[in-house]
Amino acid sequence: MIFYFTGTGNSLYAASVLGTALGEEVKNIVEYLDGNNEVITIGKGEILGVVFPVYYYSLPTVVQDFLEKVEIKMEEGSRSFILATCGATTGDSTKIAKDLLHKKGIATDFVFALEMPDNYVLLYDVQNAEKQERMLTSSKDSLNRMIQLIKDDKRGNHNNIRGPMPGMMSMLAGALYRKGRRTQKFHVTDSCTSCNLCEEICPVDAIEMRGGKPVWIKDKCVHCLACIHRCPTGAIQYGSKTRARGRYVNPMSGL
Repeated sequence: MIFYFTGTGNSLYAASVLGTALGEEVKNIVEYLDGNNEVITIGKGEILGVVFPVYYYSLPTVVQDFLEKVEIKMEEGSRSFILATCGATTGDSTKIAKDLLHKKGIATDFVFALEMPDNYVLLYDVQNAEKQERMLTSSKDSLNRMIQLIKDDKRGNHNNIRGPMPGMMSMLAGALYRKGRRTQKFHVTDSCTSCNLCEEICPVDAIEMRGGKPVWIKDKCVHCLACIHRCPTGAIQYGSKTRARGRYVNPMSGL
């Protein structure tokens, strides 16, 4: 069973490719955050996978909540892997996830990282279409290598893009992320068509439609930016800088 969290489709795409190749069911982590007390059981011969995007060299808050709160039972003969998708480097995000699983008594057999197009338009623009295409093409080869490593049972840490000083980067930037994630700068322009998509896809129910327009009703959210990137008219902005920046949704994710 492969669990994923995604904002704009990279981790969903990766989880789906791995799930199909390995014969594992793919599940959205968000489904397990609101009072779902189901015990997840990974049977003999089955695989537990956790696929997530890297935020500020750390874990999205919902992924950390999932790994801390959800009960997972690994039966003898089962295996597990972690896969972090990132724009450039992962920092210590995979180690953080591995340590959280270890606290549950789960040993992580495979650790992977996958470079994918970035989406954090609050700080910078998306890559141009040519670079995105190169990264997406390369990701297919990388995923095939991961699949083969799992099938051949070549266990270990295969993340070679942690970057410089990964522990320090994750500690400092991760703290900024957890304390930040403010919603007050989100707003909507007149191009909003009241489609309700932003409300439907927000993983933490931070958006509510009022008078046909989205309102951010929580002080903080995940900052997955699904609302910005997946708005069909580009109506959602954050501050003043996102107007001039592009939008990105993984074209192979099905979102």
